[in-house]
Amino acid sequence: MFYIQLKDMRWNKPESPVNKAAPTCKPSEVKARNEKSSKFALIQTTEYIQNIQQAYYLEFRLFS
Repeated sequence: MFYIQLKDMRWNKPESPVNKAAPTCKPSEVKARNEKSSKFALIQTTEYIQNIQQAYYLEFRLFS
């Protein structure tokens, strides 16, 4: 019964403003920033995985 009551409700979505502000950065700057952040995220993820693998290896040798 609770599901039926929620199903019929319609949530009011926030209306987007008609006059959006113009972007302050050029598309090339945004693309460069996205690439830089993607590379940083990839490096951090790779380092994190390597640290986990090393910790697993060292703990496995410690307890076996």
